[in-house]
Amino acid sequence: MKGVFLLLLLTTPLLAAPRSRAEPIPLARGLPRPEGIGKLVIVSNYAGRDGRFQAVKKLAEHRGARIVKFKGGKIGTVRKALVSEGPEFVALAVKPETVDTNFHYEVLELCRDLDRDPMPDFHFGYLCARNGEDLERMVDRILERERRPPERPVAKVVSLSGSGQQLEGLDYFLHFGHGQAWCVVKGLSGEQVGQLHLPRAPVIWSGACFNGVLSRSFHECAYRLVFSKPTTIDPERLMTLNWVHAGATGYFAALEGDRGEMAMAEWDYFREHACALGEAIGYQYRLAFTSVYADFTKFPRQLPGHRKKMSFYNVMLRGMVSRLLLSDPSYRPLSRPLDPPRHRVTVAQDAARLTVTVALAQLAQSQHVNYLPKPNRDKFDMRLYHRVDVPEGVRFAGEPEVSAQIGRDKVELTRHHVRHEVWGGKRYLNLQIETSWKNFKPDTRATYVFPLEER
Repeated sequence: MKGVFLLLLLTTPLLAAPRSRAEPIPLARGLPRPEGIGKLVIVSNYAGRDGRFQAVKKLAEHRGARIVKFKGGKIGTVRKALVSEGPEFVALAVKPETVDTNFHYEVLELCRDLDRDPMPDFHFGYLCARNGEDLERMVDRILERERRPPERPVAKVVSLSGSGQQLEGLDYFLHFGHGQAWCVVKGLSGEQVGQLHLPRAPVIWSGACFNGVLSRSFHECAYRLVFSKPTTIDPERLMTLNWVHAGATGYFAALEGDRGEMAMAEWDYFREHACALGEAIGYQYRLAFTSVYADFTKFPRQLPGHRKKMSFYNVMLRGMVSRLLLSDPSYRPLSRPLDPPRHRVTVAQDAARLTVTVALAQLAQSQHVNYLPKPNRDKFDMRLYHRVDVPEGVRFAGEPEVSAQIGRDKVELTRHHVRHEVWGGKRYLNLQIETSWKNFKPDTRATYVFPLEER
């Protein structure tokens, strides 16, 4: 299925105009909790006799993780346990047939709604495999790779053409291409992936549509104005489960039609931060939740017979938030960054104001392409996003004045966002400007001047 292929057939926006921007919440009410930083909770619907549950218990024992069980697809029943535990990471050890876009949307909403700030409240990934042997081997590879990270990691952007033998020497790779749940068009099929042997236990990013499907797919209605019944794909054919079988330790891909820039943004963030894999997919979700309106509450479910919103904005949003991680989200496979920092941040404070400046140190085109512009805008903008620590004791008196420059030239903004967040007992600002200007350079900068309450 081609890239983000879809025509602008309707222009109805998904969300209404914002009522107000989110205000800071008390630190004690923010999730994850300070004691939850680094902590993993595993939620699972595997039966105790399922061989895959034995692999889950092995990971839980190694991580000191609590296992919370739920039945069927009723993921909402774990809310109370997650609020109580307040973990930074949540692994969804679930049967592959549990996961479709509607289940994934429910997890995203759960992830966002545990506290009252509008940003994610934990990082998550899926632990899925065809059988217990595949999942146990994946867990073993993850634990071994953490013990012995590669001294000179090999990371490349590749093509999935040919036999796939070129992948055997790679630790991390990103690929593009038109996609279906069972193949990259004119590239490898799921069955061919399953025949590969990946001795370096790589982490893989797919920029091909539908390559993240774990069972049920809505690909047949990609060009239609109404949702049709989802198609269940044979697990032996799926790209996802075959990458696990072949030796991957992590896999990023989309349940829906998406854009290559989305995979590139995750790839660049991981290379720059050497972060846990859950943080890399969490970066994608933070971009989404920063860009949606402040009164956003719920993703519309994909229900057979119901009309699809096909505006540029809605198509981009579906692709963006359908991206998922297949791995332990707390897994940190890099010992040091592969790339230097791409942003310089300065924070200055006096009695009346807090001034935050975010400037480009190096341009990463993928991180700065804004693939979720505002509704009724049918083209890509550019964005400059950064998450900034808030100095302790700061109390805001109102919304900031926001401006941007490239060199000495003022940048006209199409939109800007400020999203307050509490994470691990600390306050953060998610700051983003959006502009139609395409000539971002390393001297591009955005300035936010916040008025402060008098003490």
